[in-house]
Amino acid sequence: MHSDAIKKDRLAYSINDALAVVPVGRSLLYEEIRAGNLKIFKIGARTLIAADDLNAWLEGYRRAAA
Repeated sequence: MHSDAIKKDRLAYSINDALAVVPVGRSLLYEEIRAGNLKIFKIGARTLIAADDLNAWLEGYRRAAA
């Protein structure tokens, strides 16, 4: 996966921004959120994913594949 594409200076990603750096489909991303595997938070109406949580989610897949 492309965890190296996640910028270290960025604190959070919108759903669309996360999809731009992680090569998965929108449906899978939302499934992972619903399952509790990927944490989200809201600021107003915006749904965001903390960069650390996105990295941890990707790392979980990487460890599982090893």
